Amino acid sequence: MQPQLSKKAVSFKRNISPVRQIMSFADPKTFQKYGFTQSDIISFAGGWVNHESPEELKQAYAEIIEDNAAFHKCGGYPPTLGTNECREALAKLAEHLYGTKDIDASNIVVGASSTQLTFNLLTALMDPEDKILLLDPSYCNLPSQITTALGVEILRFPVLDKETWRYVADEKTEEFADFILENKPKVILLIAPDNPTSQIPSDKFVKAALQAAQEVGAFLLIDFAYKEIVFDEELPEYFSWGPSENYIVLKSNSKWCRGLGRRLGWIEAPESVVEVMESIQSSSILCPDMLHEMALTKYINQGIELNSIRPYIEENARLYKKAAATTIKAIEEYLQMPCLRPQGGLYTVVNVRMDGAKFVEEKIKQHGVLLVPGWGFGRSLSEGIRICYGPLVHNLDLIEQGIKKISG
Repeated sequence: MQPQLSKKAVSFKRNISPVRQIMSFADPKTFQKYGFTQSDIISFAGGWVNHESPEELKQAYAEIIEDNAAFHKCGGYPPTLGTNECREALAKLAEHLYGTKDIDASNIVVGASSTQLTFNLLTALMDPEDKILLLDPSYCNLPSQITTALGVEILRFPVLDKETWRYVADEKTEEFADFILENKPKVILLIAPDNPTSQIPSDKFVKAALQAAQEVGAFLLIDFAYKEIVFDEELPEYFSWGPSENYIVLKSNSKWCRGLGRRLGWIEAPESVVEVMESIQSSSILCPDMLHEMALTKYINQGIELNSIRPYIEENARLYKKAAATTIKAIEEYLQMPCLRPQGGLYTVVNVRMDGAKFVEEKIKQHGVLLVPGWGFGRSLSEGIRICYGPLVHNLDLIEQGIKKISG
């Protein structure tokens, strides 16, 4: 008799995510079927950055590899929560960049990636009967992680007005707080800047969410994957908050120093959460990557001393701001469809006034332009698409060319 896979695994396989759908569109066999080669394709699908990693980070890796003792050390097990040196450096980085005061190494958990840490953290915070609150729209990878693996209930709160195509979170602040008080989710998960809208929740909105979380005994978790790609020089106040009993931050080096493939993430959390994460992490990844920790620690400490990190971040933010402006201008000129103006991050969402998945399939067939359908981000984007300008930050002409093509 053939053994059966788990019900969770079968369910996960059957549920088509927008990521899996777009990967099927991006398959070279699909291109060939429609008469395109790989080089013909213009992609707005990949949610990744394309600026250069810091030269000093590259040098940190080289120094470790060239030093026999250091290279030998990086092949050993680090502590489950990460090396103390790395945790101290990450706490110093929060203070250096954002003025965060109430944080030290005891508040940091280093992991394999922000994706892995999200899963482990939610495992630490939630029981199967609990509820998690996401905005609508929100990052498309979260629902499959939450429902298939954790089995908890997802609540959604809409912040995109489908009729006017406006991000209306601020206007619904009181309603959002009341929603938390009424439904009592265990976790409220926000993203700043957001994926897929590239909007930044205001201080008013986040403060109201935290106050409501405190009243119902919930955790407010903010995913700051794109925190260093913000277009306005004046940052929200909550960017400088340290962790507290009800407030946890999720961070990663994947976007700001282009460590997408050099997977490393961390959380900033109260010590009570950190203690629990040690047990969970020891049975999932055992420990984070020692080489990445050593290199990042060296880079952060030297960068703070030389004050080279902030200029690097600011320069890259300017690159993505320019790419965002190019994208919006092209949408307004050629598509003439409603879209959101990015406040940071890598994306905009466009109202295509039809089923977003059908629109995406049509454009890959007709023009060889790859987009992401909006349905996986929430019901409010069922007639929307996500456009990512991140991979084309150094190819602005391709942004205009690709959007011009899909307007036909």
